[in-house]
Amino acid sequence: MNVVLACDVDPVLPHVLSCPSRDEIWKCLDLLDDLMDAAGAEIPPITWLIRSDESVRFASGDFASGYLAKKPLWKSLQSRGHELGWHMHLLSFDASSGCFEFDQAPAWLAEAHRALAVHFDVRATRTGWDYADNMLFEKFESFGIRVDLSALPGNIVWQKAGTRRFVVDWLRCAAEPYHPSTDDYQRTGNLDLLEIPITQFSNTAAGIVKRALWRSRNGCWAFGGIANKTKLLTDRWDRLPTQRSDRRVWAFYFHPEDLSDAGLRNFQHNLRLLKELPDVQFLTATAARDALLAHC
Repeated sequence: MNVVLACDVDPVLPHVLSCPSRDEIWKCLDLLDDLMDAAGAEIPPITWLIRSDESVRFASGDFASGYLAKKPLWKSLQSRGHELGWHMHLLSFDASSGCFEFDQAPAWLAEAHRALAVHFDVRATRTGWDYADNMLFEKFESFGIRVDLSALPGNIVWQKAGTRRFVVDWLRCAAEPYHPSTDDYQRTGNLDLLEIPITQFSNTAAGIVKRALWRSRNGCWAFGGIANKTKLLTDRWDRLPTQRSDRRVWAFYFHPEDLSDAGLRNFQHNLRLLKELPDVQFLTATAARDALLAHC
């Protein structure tokens, strides 16, 4: 069993961002020091997906401020076999509303990628809110991205950024890794980029009912995948996902700000559960891609 652990390296920003931050937005990364102190020797390779987007540049003055804020740590982790990648939220400032809004096709995307690529080879991504569409994956392909970890199989979520609502749709996505199509990011196709979906847990009966009601209230009558549930590495796991004999890789993620006392304990507990898997091997996102394709 191959396992990929990923971190969305997000800053702490206001829910509605309308002016540059007066606070140190990357202060939450100090919790990574607590993680290293508590479990540094036990931590397997992680794919650290550093956020670089227009909201970060606006709040801090630099697309790559998340890398620069902890440069010694990132270099140390790279030397120990960890991978650095890219995380972004599709947000742009809208003058009419006076705040950052969801932007499906942001003009800053290439510049945000280049800002990180100056410091390291950017081959892995995970998107903010788990959002994807055909155009975004084609952009990733043009940037040389090799693997993405955004898919949540069987899920559909209604999100709001600024004043705009948008839909994150993974209803038709397979649970297994696949190369997306240029015509349908949820189906197998011709992109070289490999999508490794986030592994889902079993939902509770109450959770299934709640999810079905929420979909119907939003006009969605597709109920496939309502038995799925996404759990972060900083959530408490009572058990591992239901194991299937054909499952080639599991992928999980977390956020630095969730590494509070409880979150840190949960992380260590969940990691112990994963280490009990037979023949488990922890790989970075790119290494997992290479391993999967080598066996195709």
